[in-house]
Amino acid sequence: MKRIAILESSSRSLVNFRGNLIRTLRQRGHEVLCIAPDAWFADEVRAIASEFATAEVARAGLNPLDDILYYRQLRQLLARRRPDTILAYTIKPIVYGTMAARNLGISEIYALITGLGYAFMNVSYHQRLTGLLARSLYRRALRFDRRVFFQNPDDRDEFVTLNIVESEKTALVNGSGVNLQHFSQQPMPEGPPVFLLIARLLKDKGIMEYIEAAASLRKVFPSARFQLLGPADPSPSGLPLSAIERYTEAGVIEYLGATRDVRPFLQQASVFVLPSYREGLPRTVVEAMATGRPIVTSDAPGCRQTVRESENGFLVPIRNPLALAATMRRFIENPQLLPPMAAVSRRLAEQNYDVHEINRQIIEQTCI
Repeated sequence: MKRIAILESSSRSLVNFRGNLIRTLRQRGHEVLCIAPDAWFADEVRAIASEFATAEVARAGLNPLDDILYYRQLRQLLARRRPDTILAYTIKPIVYGTMAARNLGISEIYALITGLGYAFMNVSYHQRLTGLLARSLYRRALRFDRRVFFQNPDDRDEFVTLNIVESEKTALVNGSGVNLQHFSQQPMPEGPPVFLLIARLLKDKGIMEYIEAAASLRKVFPSARFQLLGPADPSPSGLPLSAIERYTEAGVIEYLGATRDVRPFLQQASVFVLPSYREGLPRTVVEAMATGRPIVTSDAPGCRQTVRESENGFLVPIRNPLALAATMRRFIENPQLLPPMAAVSRRLAEQNYDVHEINRQIIEQTCI
């Protein structure tokens, strides 16, 4: 039996993205300590883990004092619990968790990079500055990790090219996976087409492009519906909720708020859309595939590997609302495309994204 610490950027992610892995580790007889900056889902985490603790830090931002305090909290928690193995997800838990574990003499450290996000967009001056710091921090931390998991080949290749991590230390997994029983295939809804985007309200999720595309299509196809589901986000690329609500009031989109269970919303959707600029491997897309929904997503890292062009959906260029509108229009004008693409989506989810198989690969490569 091992004592394993899982470090995440939110308690919600521990439940939604790591829940099956935590249960599997417990079933194998391991103690699992979960650490996150917030306690919003504390009860749910405690129900599946051996123990839950908080180490507070802002999910985004460059506040050195905040990060130093986070490092100290992590070090204190790890010093008291003395885990044998560290599994760290997302940049701050990876960087500061690795440093804390290394200073305590813990050698079994594994990083799971679930996407590069805002800091690697390299569009604005702030993003380039953030990217330089992020690369430096990753380079410093990952040299101590036994293995670094990536969710798409683009991210891995970028890290290797930038000499952030050695190629032989890397491994590829197909995202976090989904429970194919929990997300079962559902019949296609009847009636006018319903497009659905599920994401945090961030510019880099392509939300404004989705809204622009919806506005143009609503003028020609007033019965088509365009829905948006997801919480606000405080990061630099966050969109104010007031702006989203204005488009709802104008009848362009339907903003559905946030939820803990996306399944009812996927069931009533015809097509799932995610025009994101970059992902690790988008869990919402895989959940939609498991539900049996055609996909429209970006020809971008992490997104492109979920689509077989013209088989289970279509890829569109990033930051291109005209191309997005043209692609969604194909489904409106050709509803016969929906059933065969839905079947392929489900088949691909079964072949590639079963959470139990992905967890088996992680456990095998971390020897836990």
